[in-house]
Amino acid sequence: MRIVLIGGGKVGYAIVRQLTREGHDIIVVDSNRDVVEEINNSLDVMAICGNGADLDVLNAAEAASADLLIACTAQDELNILCCIFARKLGCGNTIARVRTPAYAEQMYYLKEELGLSMTINPELNAAREIFSLLEIPGVLRRDSFPKSRVEIVEIEPKPGSVLDGIQLFEFSKRLRCKALVCAVKREGKVIIPDGGFAIRAGDKVSICGTITEIAKILRVTGLNLKRAKNVMIIGGSKVADYLTYLLLKSGARVKVLETNADKAVMFAKKYPDAEVVCADGSSEEVLRSEHADQMDAVATLTNIDEENLILSMYLSHIGVPQVITKVNRSEYGALMADKGVSRLVSPKKLCADAIVGYVRAMQNTGDSSVLTLHHLVDGRVDALEFDVTASCRHLGVMLKDIKFKPNILIACINRMGKAIVPGGFDSFEEGDTVIVINSTDRVILDLNDIFVTEA
Repeated sequence: MRIVLIGGGKVGYAIVRQLTREGHDIIVVDSNRDVVEEINNSLDVMAICGNGADLDVLNAAEAASADLLIACTAQDELNILCCIFARKLGCGNTIARVRTPAYAEQMYYLKEELGLSMTINPELNAAREIFSLLEIPGVLRRDSFPKSRVEIVEIEPKPGSVLDGIQLFEFSKRLRCKALVCAVKREGKVIIPDGGFAIRAGDKVSICGTITEIAKILRVTGLNLKRAKNVMIIGGSKVADYLTYLLLKSGARVKVLETNADKAVMFAKKYPDAEVVCADGSSEEVLRSEHADQMDAVATLTNIDEENLILSMYLSHIGVPQVITKVNRSEYGALMADKGVSRLVSPKKLCADAIVGYVRAMQNTGDSSVLTLHHLVDGRVDALEFDVTASCRHLGVMLKDIKFKPNILIACINRMGKAIVPGGFDSFEEGDTVIVINSTDRVILDLNDIFVTEA
């Protein structure tokens, strides 16, 4: 697929890196010569210097014949303008990064008029991710599959836990639950396990199941922390803005610490039900005086990754039950996991994942194209949701009699609203939805791609 991307900053770079892995032909446009040079030197794409809203630049990037244009500069207005001009030139699909809350609310009504195929708001996505984690305490990550009505959550068993040493063939029986372990990260390695695999304390375990079954697992394993009612937010960033709204709407009590006096005043006016304190949230003295240790949860949302990580280490050390950390450089995760910093949210990664999912759906407009795509375990495993249609090659055939490609796992079959943990005697039936687990070194676009090709 031919893709033009406007804006090669942190978000743009993350998007290009993922899309190039999947074999797309990409041209990047950025007004900063240093950014263009870095992209040309480090990624297998062509980058040109210029203003993405300039028609001559768009023509040089061959936007008219592109399948998709993605505008993800730091300026919302420029992104929208790039998309409008690209559509006028003949580009079939456009995606705009829109971060301003007021614009984000209006985009729903303006998408058709502006010719936008999709709008993406990394900060809003990050706030929703943090909110979803606070709804189910004890999980490190949470991904939803709306049509299948299941979720995949990541947990870390503690020493002495019922999960420590359990083999997967006895997982459901011992825990009295209907759920499936679909991926495990152990000592830097990623495993798509079989029934003989044994979980160890310290593993990062991804489990697929309904909310009810996941809650049961958290209770049995002792990971069912109480839901956060008192939440502290450090830093009045855009993510903090969206998160404050979501938390207040849910009935939580929110305290925001913001260093900048003008921003603190604006925050207090916008959210009169929140307690806004103009103070340095990175100060130990301030955190003590504002009783951070008595909070159910703290989210570190400043615009500096290093500050968020160090604050999160301190907050975990003083016993805050839930600490969530915003980072843009997600590679910090592996380094900080053993320091008490394990619940990381990356706006740029969420943005890149959403766009990659959209691109995969564009590539296959058939009956069995991808409905939902999530990257698990540091982006090394894909979880994909498909409809089972009449075009599926093995309808009615028991799973044990089907030859699947290597490292493929069927995590869930949803049939008429009922989630089934699949076994060898189950089958795909027309009308089902299925969750497929696949290693990211192979791209799956269609449900039939998971089967071994018959000679």
